Amino acid sequence: DTGRQIVINELLAKSYDHVNNYEKAFEIFQNSNNQIYKIYKGKYNKINYLNLINKRSDYFNKDNISKWNELKVDSENEPVFLFGFPRSGTTLVDTILSSHPLVNVLEENGITDQFINLLNKKINNNFNNLEKIDLKFLKEMRQNYFQTRNNFSIFNNKKIYIDKMPLNLIYTGEIVRFFPNAKFIFVIRNPYDAVLSSFMQQFLPNDAMLNLTNIKDATQLYDLVMNLWLKYNDIFNLNVHTIKYEDVVQNFDETIKNLVNFLNLRWKDDLSEFYK
Repeated sequence: DTGRQIVINELLAKSYDHVNNYEKAFEIFQNSNNQIYKIYKGKYNKINYLNLINKRSDYFNKDNISKWNELKVDSENEPVFLFGFPRSGTTLVDTILSSHPLVNVLEENGITDQFINLLNKKINNNFNNLEKIDLKFLKEMRQNYFQTRNNFSIFNNKKIYIDKMPLNLIYTGEIVRFFPNAKFIFVIRNPYDAVLSSFMQQFLPNDAMLNLTNIKDATQLYDLVMNLWLKYNDIFNLNVHTIKYEDVVQNFDETIKNLVNFLNLRWKDDLSEFYK
């Protein structure tokens, strides 16, 4: 059947790649991805995800943000987010941090997605309604996020909880509106490697992932996502720590110590043995 053939193609393509026959590997990867796209294009629409990015890129600018009213919030136990383009090292950083006894990484469980879906209903999918929000609405949305997060883990105020969903970085604008003191861990890798590796990886299909079934679309997605992230960094005073995948591999101790310091944690030797 088709599913079995896709699995066989992936194994075959990776085998050709392993023996340095890159042209044949690329051909088989593309054929396999074409099959995946044909199967799921009726259920998912890759353009929908691009529209999500473009909508945010159009709205989030300094002029519009200047219209936001300021509200004071209790900044204790603000959320921490782990972002990055797929195949950039977010899972590696997740695994390393999870070896720390005071860190709990909540992996790709839709916490932020539920928050964004609720917010869209509350503001009628109109970002202009973010301008004049009241304290009641602010507290309601924050409480909803924390309640949803706590459904995935028994809360312990001594621990740091990290919400990991790589491409949720596109929602940074909305997150900052309700969590102005949130921390962001942004993982980046050489874009050639990130895009090619995404093309070679079979992801669970959805609107976003269908953009990774060919190199051209994957490159376009990378460009849109990263430009939006740069824009967020320009208009907001983000509390962000950028970590390069290559630095984790080549200079582990210093790189991870800087990350741990960002989280206000002490170094634990367990971090060096995360692979166990």
